[in-house]
Amino acid sequence: MSPLIGITTFGPRPTNRYELPRGYVQAVVRAGGIPVGLPAQRRPQPAVIERLDALILVGGEDMDPTFLGEAPRRPFFRLSPERDRAELALTREAIERGLPVLGICRGMQLINVALGGRLHLHLPEVYGEDFAHVLPEWGTVPHVVHLTPGSRLATRLGTDHVPAACSCHHQAVSELGRGLVAVGWAPDGVLEAFEHESHPFLFGVQWHPELNAGHDPLQQRLFDILVEAADTPRRSALAM
Repeated sequence: MSPLIGITTFGPRPTNRYELPRGYVQAVVRAGGIPVGLPAQRRPQPAVIERLDALILVGGEDMDPTFLGEAPRRPFFRLSPERDRAELALTREAIERGLPVLGICRGMQLINVALGGRLHLHLPEVYGEDFAHVLPEWGTVPHVVHLTPGSRLATRLGTDHVPAACSCHHQAVSELGRGLVAVGWAPDGVLEAFEHESHPFLFGVQWHPELNAGHDPLQQRLFDILVEAADTPRRSALAM
């Protein structure tokens, strides 16, 4: 049976909807996995997590700064404390179980906070505005990402140079959480990728590979390696 890949969702929206951009779904399907949408719940459901073979934490709203011990202040792009609370619990449970985890944009930040790290709440205040990480109306910015040669992420991707990473964010990791190692940077020095020093598969990327994975094999490779890492032997045992 193909591995089940849990994918978090946007929301709940003010329209009472949960949403999942199709780029994530299509990338998982191309990689040979079965996508499973995970709407935010107050507590992670062990029965659901036990059935998953990997987890993708997707982008979306800014994290509520109160989870970092700071008061919310503008500018911010929506806040969803309900989603933050649910996904932090889900992330910690998945990491504890050793589940392969890929965090994308907000998902990378979420992993960092779940492991005790901190965030820059507005990049222009720290790095200036010479290099944009998001365009007006939340347009994406293509840019290069340099990966640490020999890092696990660079090794699995087969390159230490990502030429077409599409960013859309104004927040980013400032202080790394427990066990996380910085392995990728934007041209202005903003952290764009990390990995865990001991977890078998725990990666975060600040850009959005799902946006161009359909025509860029390197972006698709991020989803391929996640599905490859999914625990198919365990799935086979459960099916017997």
